[in-house]
Amino acid sequence: MEINQARNEVLKAGLKLVEAGLIARTWGNVSCRVDTDSFVITPSGRSYQSLTAEDLVQVQNDDLSYQGTIKPSSEMGIHAEVYKLFPEANFVIHTHQENASIIAATALKEIPVGSADPLLGEKVLCAAYALPGTKALRKKVRQALAESTGQAVIMKHHGALCFGRDAEEAFAVAAALEKLCADHVLNQYRKLSGTTEYNPYALAALALGQNSVALLSQLTPGEETYGDSRREGTGLSLEDGEKEREIFDEQRIAGQLAEAGLYRTIYRQNPSINVILFTATPEIRALSAAGLPLRPLVDDFAQIIGLKVHTFAPEEVDRIARALSKSAAVLIKNTGALCCGATEEDAAAVKMILQKNAKALIGASLFGIVRPLNRFESMLMRYVYLKKYSKQAFVSGTESRHP
Repeated sequence: MEINQARNEVLKAGLKLVEAGLIARTWGNVSCRVDTDSFVITPSGRSYQSLTAEDLVQVQNDDLSYQGTIKPSSEMGIHAEVYKLFPEANFVIHTHQENASIIAATALKEIPVGSADPLLGEKVLCAAYALPGTKALRKKVRQALAESTGQAVIMKHHGALCFGRDAEEAFAVAAALEKLCADHVLNQYRKLSGTTEYNPYALAALALGQNSVALLSQLTPGEETYGDSRREGTGLSLEDGEKEREIFDEQRIAGQLAEAGLYRTIYRQNPSINVILFTATPEIRALSAAGLPLRPLVDDFAQIIGLKVHTFAPEEVDRIARALSKSAAVLIKNTGALCCGATEEDAAAVKMILQKNAKALIGASLFGIVRPLNRFESMLMRYVYLKKYSKQAFVSGTESRHP
């Protein structure tokens, strides 16, 4: 393919991946084959919405060399393996999609497709875990690819790798994989529960070993919810779902929404937090009711959120604020979670990753004991992110710094 055409295909695919919810902002990566020796790939740490054709990097298959000052994605090695092993493959996408992440958090080595699928083959294999961007990860992904009869592999505690003859087929593979993983989890729930009905709270209760009646009784409709907030100078704004209000002084806290005092304390104790977003999906609410800590099951949780998310009672204001100095999110008992960031984009990213990790814990628990990522490796990823990517200079309007 002519290189300019390849660049345009990658640009379009990057935006489509974000719109489809298969990746967010700078996570994941996209590439297109140029010829037998090279491919173009998205750069490291750049927002897909801000990319131009000149930002994409041409990489050589054999030695991963490239020209210019723009650094290609740290996962360029796994893309190169696809192009070397599958001459018919011309497009590769590495996603962090939700349902594939559930399987990635289990001890499963593969999931059956049921019948030979033209895109997924007879089964989808799981590549063993290794730290992102490493030669070890490249080697383990290559092993899974070499044994695969389909066009996708799941990367343990990381995401998925999908490829096709063109961008359209690669997207079709990602969609087929997401449906396969969702069906596999749901079938396991039905097998264990003996029911054909689906209730996300009942599934969570079964997976987490909680009494479903007791858990559901704590999550009756009409439970208190919190609003979203932004720091406004010495005060804050608060969105309660109907209107936005600004709160600038101590006297005005009285009579305001219950979370106003909590948010003020969070802002005062954490100068780097400027935005707080509330989330209350069934998975998040179930975990908040169970009171279980949430640890990293996928790489981006360790990098972006931290080593552990705790559950606190709503009145534990100081403990909540202190916890947010070490973690980007907290669970509020029987209510939901607060997701924090320096910008609205950062907080939205935390919200998305928290939901994915919560869903991974619940879904993966249906298949046996779930083991979080190694603590030392999680600390290492967190350190690298905070010291390197979170301080990377903005380029062309980018907001995030994840590789």
